[in-house]
Amino acid sequence: KMKVLIAVVVLCLALFASVHGQFSTLLPKLNIDATSLTVSGVSSGAAMAVQLHVSYSSSIVGVAAIAGPPYWCAMGEIPVALSSCMYLPSLILLPELWVGAEAAYLALSIDDPSNLAQSKVWLFSGKDDSVVNQGVVDKTYGFYQHYKSSIKYYNNMSAEHSWITDDYGNACDKLASPFINNCNFDAAGDFLRYFYGKLNANVSQNASNMRTFEQKYYTPLQISPLDISMDHSGFYYIPTACQQGAKCKLHVSLHGCKQGVATVGTAFVLHSGLNGWAEANNIVILYPQAIGSNVLPFNPEGCWDWWGYTLPSYATQLGPQIATIHSMLTALGA
Repeated sequence: KMKVLIAVVVLCLALFASVHGQFSTLLPKLNIDATSLTVSGVSSGAAMAVQLHVSYSSSIVGVAAIAGPPYWCAMGEIPVALSSCMYLPSLILLPELWVGAEAAYLALSIDDPSNLAQSKVWLFSGKDDSVVNQGVVDKTYGFYQHYKSSIKYYNNMSAEHSWITDDYGNACDKLASPFINNCNFDAAGDFLRYFYGKLNANVSQNASNMRTFEQKYYTPLQISPLDISMDHSGFYYIPTACQQGAKCKLHVSLHGCKQGVATVGTAFVLHSGLNGWAEANNIVILYPQAIGSNVLPFNPEGCWDWWGYTLPSYATQLGPQIATIHSMLTALGA
């Protein structure tokens, strides 16, 4: 009976690994090029990517935001997030956001925004986006333009609200789970080449190189991730060469609302289009995970915090989700 029980346990672990990647409790310390740190995201993940970028502009050298509002757009107010920052962009006053960023810097809660002049910014907004009006992303462009960032902006494709690929997902004009659309455009490859220059050709990802880890070890004071609407486990893709000590780049990718693993399974982490580029070019990809919460903090759709459901400091280095992600990057060697 004991042999049968052991066999069942081993089989269950094997099935879990095949679906969720190899599991490890902690993130490994890797040989990371400290000048290579970049971040991307879609929807609320794009908002968080921008917040992370502005908060740590001295070390994050590039951001890719698909359907994302400008920094501090909601100003800590959910009514503003659900109106101005989604479908009423004329109400977004960029001077107020610039003043907010400067105030946060003077309070020592973000890096000097003047660092943004050395950053590369990649933006995408679909003409058919029915969730985040294209004018909102125009404001994101204006926010970064003020700081003299280098900007590449795609706003002429008939795409719905989604992460954009060239080989996976729904039709380009469809709004549906898992919110990944095949628009015959390799967004991941485009922004990675924009950030890093010429890259080796994309290859197939190696499924065994997708790993999971426990996010609780990286939260402030190791509080439960659920207390800040983050899932128990996160994911990372580690190319074969990076496991063997090669110097590697590091990129963070942030899913959108209703797009975490708890909602869509591994669709985003396996089909973002990032992992094949990562394998061919020694880029570690970190996939932190948010999760829905119907109590406090109230976040039923599993969005990243871009309006203040965790703390008023949500958009700064003191924000618990930003602090958690930054702790993960430090653990990886950034």
